[in-house]
Amino acid sequence: MENARILDERLKRIIGEVGHRAGSEIRRSLLQDMENSFTAALEAHCRRETEKLLKLFSEAVNKI
Repeated sequence: MENARILDERLKRIIGEVGHRAGSEIRRSLLQDMENSFTAALEAHCRRETEKLLKLFSEAVNKI
């Protein structure tokens, strides 16, 4: 009976550890996805702003 209790406790610890590790992997994956999305949005914004600046610069040069 004692062995069954010990095995049950070990199994619960193992399940808890696996759950914790899986949760950590999911969090890491979500953070990576969020970082990638943020980076893509920031790059797109920078590209649009650079294009606006270059267009304004070109128009200013053409006026000269």
